Amino acid sequence: MALRIANSALKHGISTDDISFAILNWTFHVSAFEEARWPGGRSPDLSIGPLRDRSNLIEVMAVVTPPRDILVFHAMIARRKHLERAQREGGW
Repeated sequence: MALRIANSALKHGISTDDISFAILNWTFHVSAFEEARWPGGRSPDLSIGPLRDRSNLIEVMAVVTPPRDILVFHAMIARRKHLERAQREGGW
């Protein structure tokens, strides 16, 4: 698997190690959760997972290109709207 983390994913202070951990240990995941960010592009996936110390949940948005490429472009402490969606959709 090629996990790439764009600089934009780091702007909220989440470390690359925490991003990787959250992706590998997600508790809620939605494939193609919104429209593609650019014409002809792939729709991003949303994952919610814990920080390494499990003190909080983070949301991670990434473009997944099969079979094994993941480009993370956003990561931050999970917002209420995404946590509520996870709860509504039976994420936990």
